[in-house]
Amino acid sequence: MNDKNNVDDDDDDDFDFGINENHPIIQRKIKTSLKTSIREGSCSMGMYGFGTSYLSPFALALNATSGQIGILDGIANLLPSLVQLKAARLLEHFSRKKLVIITVLIQALLFIPLALLGFFFVKGSTEVVWMMICIVGLMYAVSAIAGVAWFSWMGSLVPEHARGKYFSKRNRITGFFGLVFMVVAALLLDNFKRSGTILFGFGLLFSLAFIFRMMAVYFFSHQYEPVLNIKKRDYFSLWQFLKEGRNTPFGRFTICTGLLRIATNIAGPFFTVYMLRNLGLSYVWFMIIVVSETAFQLILYPLMGKLSDKFGNICLLRISMPLIAIVPFLWVLSSNPLYLIFVAQSVSAFGWAGYGIATNNYIYDAVSNEKRGYGLTYFNLINGIGLFIGAGIGSLLTLFNFSFMNVILFIFVVSSVARFVVYYLFSGVLKEVRHVSHFSSQYLIKEFHPTRGLVREIHLMKNKFGELKHFL
Repeated sequence: MNDKNNVDDDDDDDFDFGINENHPIIQRKIKTSLKTSIREGSCSMGMYGFGTSYLSPFALALNATSGQIGILDGIANLLPSLVQLKAARLLEHFSRKKLVIITVLIQALLFIPLALLGFFFVKGSTEVVWMMICIVGLMYAVSAIAGVAWFSWMGSLVPEHARGKYFSKRNRITGFFGLVFMVVAALLLDNFKRSGTILFGFGLLFSLAFIFRMMAVYFFSHQYEPVLNIKKRDYFSLWQFLKEGRNTPFGRFTICTGLLRIATNIAGPFFTVYMLRNLGLSYVWFMIIVVSETAFQLILYPLMGKLSDKFGNICLLRISMPLIAIVPFLWVLSSNPLYLIFVAQSVSAFGWAGYGIATNNYIYDAVSNEKRGYGLTYFNLINGIGLFIGAGIGSLLTLFNFSFMNVILFIFVVSSVARFVVYYLFSGVLKEVRHVSHFSSQYLIKEFHPTRGLVREIHLMKNKFGELKHFL
């Protein structure tokens, strides 16, 4: 029987990955779920565009110090990693779909008290920033459970040979919505700032983030979940992972990314502080600079996905890491907003687009489906600790005054040097775990067509808007 004849005619070649196992009804469920996941991701970007991307600016509006910004970032990265140690074990007892829906619902509800913090600040509360840090920490801790379950769930739906293609397409589409939401949020905030009601503006944004996250819950409930049977023999402890990790490709990969996270997050929390406090940029300029990276990534994702599928994720990581390393140094060279957009952010977009797809897909390649929840948990724990340590180092550096350089710029230089050190130490150590083609630099020149990619993205966005309306 020809499987293609049993798939809905309206399922075009968007996600035609050659899924030919199981019953045709299951094929249809998987293909529909992959499309629904993009709708869910687009709604979740509403939470990001109106909510989590403005947490640091909100803290600054509450008069948070640079040190408190570093603590906020560190807590937001450490707590999820610790929670995931137990979250992976929940997959043995509960449906992945149920875990995602419940935890995402709780995460959405936490935006309500976050929106009310501006009211308490106006009333004279002196502990508002610390209250915010607690709420944000809880929000990220709850989302960690959803993250483990979702990652395992998607690994059961997306075919191995097309992960680069699918996730690059999903990232492009959801990234477009995130870009739009962040720009709208910036325009709203600037209007509220001019009228002297900036805290009310943040409250409105967090309310919108709540609504969009609730919409994501709806789409999660309409996705198909294959049954995953995890047996006790599939479990491996954190100690086993740490003891044996350095002798395995995935273990060395995790150590590399963990150290890179320390290096990157020395500067990570302070780009917002630098733009809003040191440079005094408006929220519109701030968000234009931030979303410019997303805009460049929309063009780059197709190329990154092809590189991942054809040449492997370690090759993609080796291309991305030096670009990530040079980014903070580029911020030191000039404070001109146009320079930051077209030089610093374009380089950052190339580096982080490749890094994101490479790390995501390498975990799928290196860890079996049954053990993937545990592997992801320990990977995120090491990376979360790295982010926490990096933010702590950056926060300590803010306590010093340097006569030869602004302290934030000095932090950027330290971070850049540390990133290059990690790249130098690990570039020859990491190994691919599947058969891939030999990389040629000519491939980049042949495949990189920014104008063609942008036209295709606009066409895809038009189609996706239509599909979204039809689905609702």
